[in-house]
Amino acid sequence: MTIAERLKQEGHHNGLQQGLQQGLEQGVQKGTQEEALRIARMMLENGIDRDLVRLITGLLPDDVTE
Repeated sequence: MTIAERLKQEGHHNGLQQGLQQGLEQGVQKGTQEEALRIARMMLENGIDRDLVRLITGLLPDDVTE
């Protein structure tokens, strides 16, 4: 294997690793956001004040709607 081929192979491997890591991080972030929204909906349905829901969940005002 030539140096160029080896570098190309290593670059491909590194690119795949970075892509997998980014995908995993995005998936975890999306799951966390969805869970916060689920909790916020439940809190609002049980009469908890919208400002308190935002404070506890860390959601943005536009995310917390009734």
